[in-house]
Amino acid sequence: MNRWLRVAGGVALNICLGAGYAYSVFIPPLQREFGWSRSELSFAFTLLVVFITAGVLIGGRWQDRRGPAAVSLTGAVLFSVGIFLCRYTDSLSWLYASCGGLAGFASGLGYVCPLSVGIKWFPDRRGQVTGMMVMGYGAGGAIIAPLAGYLIERFGWRDTFGILGAGFLVLGTAGSALLRNPPDGWQPPGWNPPAKSGVQARGGDFRPGEMARTAAFVRMWIGYAFGTAAGLMVIGHLAAFAQGAGFSPRDAAVSVGVLAIGNGCGRIGSGWMSDHAGRVRTLVLGMAATVLLLLLAPGVATVAALFAVVFLIGYCYGTQMAVFPSTTADFFGIRNLGSNYGLLLTAWGVAGVIGPMAGGWIFDATKSYAVAFRIAALLAAAAAAVMVTVRAPSRP
Repeated sequence: MNRWLRVAGGVALNICLGAGYAYSVFIPPLQREFGWSRSELSFAFTLLVVFITAGVLIGGRWQDRRGPAAVSLTGAVLFSVGIFLCRYTDSLSWLYASCGGLAGFASGLGYVCPLSVGIKWFPDRRGQVTGMMVMGYGAGGAIIAPLAGYLIERFGWRDTFGILGAGFLVLGTAGSALLRNPPDGWQPPGWNPPAKSGVQARGGDFRPGEMARTAAFVRMWIGYAFGTAAGLMVIGHLAAFAQGAGFSPRDAAVSVGVLAIGNGCGRIGSGWMSDHAGRVRTLVLGMAATVLLLLLAPGVATVAALFAVVFLIGYCYGTQMAVFPSTTADFFGIRNLGSNYGLLLTAWGVAGVIGPMAGGWIFDATKSYAVAFRIAALLAAAAAAVMVTVRAPSRP
């Protein structure tokens, strides 16, 4: 089978699993029906991120040992069930369990499979293909957010959850069927790997415990946590922020899709860029640009300005999601990539607590997102400062 079909399968699966990025589209109708606060509703997104992290830790270890087939299929089926069950929401606990718990865990379970499969089939284009694989995860929001906004207006939020859950079951299981590892020792025809380069030149693949003791991992973890917290604060509240700034519900829903398009473009563009300009340099540039964009965001007054700013914020956020996995492979090897990247991704899980919940609390206290965006800018600046100091690890 052509190795590019593995990429197609990974993108298809991730389009489904990345639909959680469209969650903010559901906040206004849920708030209107039940009267829950923004912080209460944003906690569902926080749980989604936390359970994605737990799923990645378990799924990464499982696929390292058994391969991606069963792991990706299980993730696709459980995610679809979780989204479908959201249609029966009548309490916060139900929303938290179905959307945050089940759908989040299933999303993380399947997320690591396209990453690992792509890196193993494309050692010659590691950054580019990693970006393409995870692009699907970001593109899920770009596709689902405007679709969900349309469906909510026409059918209501309950039927929208049901329709999406059924669609995800079909697309996700089809994508998972294409995810298989190459045979041991496989390499692309005509490709000559550099002799004794990268992690092999530094003593071979790192196990998770060995990786966790390196200064490179600790600094990457801090940079990842702070950098993605800044992005998640925006993602978790974007539709609500846009409506509060005077934009229509439809423009607010489209802005979520625009951010997700930027997210997907950043994953592909920065994945390619990191192959040529370097992983750490690409990450620092993306974080520094995020600082400026977050300071500009509260002042946008036109639809065009809103879309431009959120596209670029999404691009910079996607940069991190694409380049950190390939950096992990470069620094620590591919043998234990699922487990190693799962451990690093706990930083993203912490960011899921810091970002959306803080944004909700600040809005409830100030009735404005301006302060929240300034705090997010400080987090992005701190992330860039830490990442500047990252160097490839060496064994003692």
